[in-house]
Amino acid sequence: MDFEFSPIVPSGFRGSVKLISGGNIQLLPNISYLICREGNSILNVFEIRFEYHCSPFRQASILEEYLAVGYEEYFYLYDLKQDLNLAAIKMDGYFSHLYFDSDSFYISSAGSIYCVTKKGSILWINTDLGVDGVLIKNFDNGKIFGTGEWDPPGGWRDFILDKVDGRLL
Repeated sequence: MDFEFSPIVPSGFRGSVKLISGGNIQLLPNISYLICREGNSILNVFEIRFEYHCSPFRQASILEEYLAVGYEEYFYLYDLKQDLNLAAIKMDGYFSHLYFDSDSFYISSAGSIYCVTKKGSILWINTDLGVDGVLIKNFDNGKIFGTGEWDPPGGWRDFILDKVDGRLL
């Protein structure tokens, strides 16, 4: 499946547009659309609401029946089977990258990593990993190896986290 972020709904789409950002987030002023394609066919279109443009990073991925989306300052989790919003988590600063390992989503932001279950519950957050970007390099032996930018541009520092509780090792 391919994903495209667009400011408009494609003119040929005849299905219903689903709101991926539920709750009070649906009142936010800006709108973008996530278009899910299989070849030339549009399978789904999701409306994404956000407060303001703050990030060049955006990512969408499907794992089993879950659609995970990082866009601007939010991470969204949507259950495709139940047609239900599971989570809309506001990041500190901006969304950076989305990772998955061992039944959990790991979402990096400007300075943090969030560990989120497939049901949308936050297991832990580590907010002290950088000031302008956090990346995960790999998962190994119950640990998360990553790097955070502390002194932009280019002032990256490596870190190791305990995968169970997110504490620095």
